[in-house]
Amino acid sequence: MQIKDKRALVTGAASGLGLTICRELLRNGAAIIAMIDIQESSGKEAMEALNAEFGKQRAVFFQCDVANNSEFDDTFKKVITMLGGLEILVNNASVIDEGNFAKVIDVNVTAVIRGTLLGIQQMQKDSGGKGGVIVNISSVAGLHFLSQLPVYSASKHAVVSFSRSFAQPYHYQRTGVRIIVMCPDLSQPLNAENLSSTLPQDEIIQRYYRRVDSIAHGLIYVIRCAQNGSVWISEDGKPVYEIQLPDSLPQKPDDPLLKTDENEIKIK
Repeated sequence: MQIKDKRALVTGAASGLGLTICRELLRNGAAIIAMIDIQESSGKEAMEALNAEFGKQRAVFFQCDVANNSEFDDTFKKVITMLGGLEILVNNASVIDEGNFAKVIDVNVTAVIRGTLLGIQQMQKDSGGKGGVIVNISSVAGLHFLSQLPVYSASKHAVVSFSRSFAQPYHYQRTGVRIIVMCPDLSQPLNAENLSSTLPQDEIIQRYYRRVDSIAHGLIYVIRCAQNGSVWISEDGKPVYEIQLPDSLPQKPDDPLLKTDENEIKIK
């Protein structure tokens, strides 16, 4: 998909990675970006900065708690009304809070599922839409096991599994909406504690911008070129790369479900 003249929505867009993604989309020709974030003051400042850089009304901000289902639904409707449609959706909002597992699930899992379903409703070809692309931001924590962050890791595994399931031909052939997963090595706004407490502040800032810039650049490539259902990793400020995940567990030779007779359907 070409990004030029497309309408996009990014959640968690007020700062950090979300804001950098918005900037890269506009830099690559997106017609307008809808920015959703719970932080109202920083969201409005980010919107004003983007409009000063790219032109008036290229970015619009909507204050919203994506963990509040009714609020997210209402805000999504407002976005569609203002944009007049949607071709690109980036579900980026995310939190790390091992002490509040309900919040982590609400933001990292439920809101991603809800956003994906709302996006598909607007884009799907079998309901008059033009198709589109949804990028769900997971994390390398969604591909490995983290003993220090078990709830966060579980939430990011859920994003990978949900996205790949909804990208199956059963859905894609009807909707024409590609669903892709991005797994950055750092999936939330960075700070000194995230990187290193021993580095000079200038180097910390430089590392921060190199990482989020690299992730955002990778996302542009993914939107343009990635196949439906693919999973991509961005790490160490290097170009993104695709990984292959198994589609199923190995079948057991003695599994009774594999035994057939003339009256049974063989499971392949």
